[in-house]
Amino acid sequence: PELDAIDWLYYMDIDMMLGAPFMDMILELRTKYDIDSAHDADSALYFFKDLHAEEFALNGGFMIINRHSSGLCLDVWREEIERHQRASFDQTSINAVIANKESNHCSLEAMEVENYVTFPKDDKALTKARLWHHHSPLIHIFNTWFASKESPEVMEEYVADVLRLSEEEKEEHKFGKSVITPSREKWTGSNEVNDK
Repeated sequence: PELDAIDWLYYMDIDMMLGAPFMDMILELRTKYDIDSAHDADSALYFFKDLHAEEFALNGGFMIINRHSSGLCLDVWREEIERHQRASFDQTSINAVIANKESNHCSLEAMEVENYVTFPKDDKALTKARLWHHHSPLIHIFNTWFASKESPEVMEEYVADVLRLSEEEKEEHKFGKSVITPSREKWTGSNEVNDK
């Protein structure tokens, strides 16, 4: 009963950071994509477009869920995940949901990445963002094998800037320390990430 007043849930992967006011982004997205209005589909979920659009339509790292109407889509997606258990990416099952949208009555809506999400790919990108102190609301920082191109020192400086740590907090090394240990030459979903 205590959740009855909550209409919207916002999911994000564990490898995402917040770099700017989150609710400002949410309110803008809900207005821009008319998310609060009723849809023709029985159920809907909202995702950002994937960077690898030629292979995956949507990125499963963040989604907007309506507690009252998104249940069908979540059920359909779960069934596809179970059907594609050998696939390394949740996007594989997302593609399957989209392909069968006429029969499953589920609408997966695409939102443009624009300035809402960044995917830092190397030390140069991290250093540029840190020097400018400019961060998007969502930062998918450990999401791909690109993370193996980022040195621990540059990564720590970047994370410290995103967290807006003071010099004293940086010296204490209690916050913002990230260790990335890529387990394979090309990322396959099994990178080990340790965040404090």
